This record gives sequence, C-alpha cells and structure tokens, in this order.
Amino acid sequence: MATDVLTDVEIDQLLSQAESRLREKVGQLSTVATEDEISLESNVAKSKARKPFPKLRHGLDGAGYLKDDNGVAQIDPKALTASAQQDTSTSLPPVEFPQKSKKINDQSSAGPDWFGLPKTDVTPQLKRDLQLIEMRSVLDPHRHYKKNNRKGKIPTFSQTGTVIEGPTEYFSSRINKKDRAKTFVEEAMNTERQNGRFKRKYGEIQAAKTSGKKEHYKKVLAKRKRP
Repeated sequence: MATDVLTDVEIDQLLSQAESRLREKVGQLSTVATEDEISLESNVAKSKARKPFPKLRHGLDGAGYLKDDNGVAQIDPKALTASAQQDTSTSLPPVEFPQKSKKINDQSSAGPDWFGLPKTDVTPQLKRDLQLIEMRSVLDPHRHYKKNNRKGKIPTFSQTGTVIEGPTEYFSSRINKKDRAKTFVEEAMNTERQNGRFKRKYGEIQAAKTSGKKEHYKKVLAKRKRP
C-alpha cells in the first residue's frame, strides 16, 4: 500500500488552514459571550450592594503567624507568644541568695563559731538521758555536781558523742564489755543492781513512815489475833 509523502509547501498550507479555522472558532465564542452579557445586563435588574461581614474580636495581633522567607512560608515564633512572655523567656530570673535567719529556731546549726554544732534531734531516748543528767546528784549523792539552772529545758544545739579511750588507758580506764551500757538509763539500772542503794533507801523510808499511827496499830491487832 503506497503512502503519499507531503512536501514542505503542503504542510505549511495545512497549518495555515488549521490556524484560520481556530481563529474563526474563537471569534464565534467571544461574540456569544458578549451577547449573553448584554442580555443579562438588559433583562436583570442590578442587585443591591451587599453589606460587609462584621469583624470578629479575636484579640490577636494584626501581624500574621506566617512570614515569607524567600518564597517559603514559615511560622513566626515571636507571634506565637505575648510580649510579656517574651521578656521572661529571653531573660534569666534574678538569683536570690538565702538570707540567714535571725531566729535561733530557724537555724540548722550554731554557726562556724561553734564549729557547725547541729540542731538538737529530740528523741524519747535523748529526753530520758537529759533527765538522768539533771538528776545525777540523786544517783550519786556523795559526789558534788555543779548546780543546774536549766530544769527541763532541752538545748537548741547539741550533739551526742562517744568517749574513746587512749592506748595508755586501755587497762586502767576501760570498762569491761559486759558492764557497758548503750544509754544512761541502762547504766543507772546496772549500778542499782550492783549496790542496791535505792532499794535499801526505799525500805528505810517506808519503815520510818510506817513506825506509828495506823500501821503500828495493825501490827498490834495482828499479834492479838494469833492463836
């Protein structure tokens, strides 16, 4: 089957014919559009102008949250926070140094003049030990102690320590392990078991108080009732 080969002249003629037909078609469409517009303006009455929409009070800044950065839309971080918050976020808060309280009860230690003596940790065991220290003259009446004017008062700053004997006092001033006590109360009870002084004194006082009056009369009646 033979095919017709077009020359350059024939190709140019076909292109010019197609271009002319396209121009005619576009001209017809434009005339129809103008006729429609004229008919609308002539037949339909002009509509009233619309009222603009009311603006909402959103409380936002006039500046938008987006900014143009070389053709790229980016969020502006400054527009997301208020001016008052920006000041607090960019600036550091002032450093407040703790001031030393003038009240003794608010202080945690006695200060460097007293080598940082800590505040007294009041416990039931410490209360019993302090009470025994105040009554030490009763426990050992043959020894002279300095008068104590702080009756029932717990010191604000104090610390309990342990006396460690030196190497030269290992045999002379060292207490045997069986005689050692953890607290003053245990030590006083151990001393009482050894000498029995309080029990003996209690018996003497009771004998002196019950020597006469009703107790003496009861003893006489008990002797009479014997067979």
